Amino acid sequence: MAVVAATAVLLVVVAAGAGLWARSQVDPGGRPGAKVTVVIPKGASTTAIGEILARDGVIDGSTLFPYYVKLNGSGALLPGTYHLARNSPYYVAVAALRSGPKLLVDKLVIPEGFTVAQMAQAVSRLPGLGLSATAFLKAASDGAVSSPYEPAGVDNLEGLLFPATYNVTQGETVIDVLEQMVGAFNDQAAQIGLSAAAKGLGYSVYQVVTVASIVEREAKVTSDFGPVASALYNRLRLGMTLGADSTQTYFLRLTDPALVPSATQLNQPSPYNTRLDKGLPPTPISAPGLAALQAAASPPKTSYLYFVEVNPDGKLGFASNAAGFVGLQSQCRAAGLC
Repeated sequence: MAVVAATAVLLVVVAAGAGLWARSQVDPGGRPGAKVTVVIPKGASTTAIGEILARDGVIDGSTLFPYYVKLNGSGALLPGTYHLARNSPYYVAVAALRSGPKLLVDKLVIPEGFTVAQMAQAVSRLPGLGLSATAFLKAASDGAVSSPYEPAGVDNLEGLLFPATYNVTQGETVIDVLEQMVGAFNDQAAQIGLSAAAKGLGYSVYQVVTVASIVEREAKVTSDFGPVASALYNRLRLGMTLGADSTQTYFLRLTDPALVPSATQLNQPSPYNTRLDKGLPPTPISAPGLAALQAAASPPKTSYLYFVEVNPDGKLGFASNAAGFVGLQSQCRAAGLC
């Protein structure tokens, strides 16, 4: 009799333990954890889906998952990419998978003056979209996406991607993003009559964009954009070197993005060293915004040849001759900026 009683007690304990285990599987309790990206492939069985959810930590275990799905409600579990919280009850995970994946849209913010390399990093940081900086850079330089303003034989979108805020939707590729950015640039160029303006200045659109990209990096205050553009064109017309350190800095940062160039490095020979070489650099050096494009397309008429930062707020001083340049350098030193 004692043995029977003990056996009965044991069965009750086992049953209770099993019940607690089952309950913990179905509803682990506690707060949901961080969200993780879960991919449910097409044709996956309920058992396979449970194993994926358990592997990614969304549910505590997958053993009971197929039985739960069969016994609770109706409707297929839909494939796709989901963003689900860890430590979720079965009913939460099942409800999400029956509703289907929510389309993820994120904002890509590209400031004026960004390079293609900086854009690639911004694209790769969009959460949950799975876009690669390497793929972005490749597509921007191998002709996969092109601009009507690229010269013949050039596959380089530097300067031809408009800086703006873009909506990027889950499922879009880096090609889609680049085409959107090229399209935005083309729209802005058409609005300001860039082609006609370039022809009037005696330059190609690509050359004017290159000037605009230098303006974007050299001038910190918008009111200086026009005078800087005028000074650059004046120097080009007179056969002077541009002397824009931003062009050599761009070249050096192609291999070391965080580099702060030394005086020695700024004087090293390179295709982008406009201290040493006359004319424009081979490509734009940044993404010019609308103000810089307008300044390069319609520069004011000045006699300026030099510009130097003379105010801590970034304001530049301008001079038309070497003596004036010396004076600007004195102001720069007095302000502690040189």
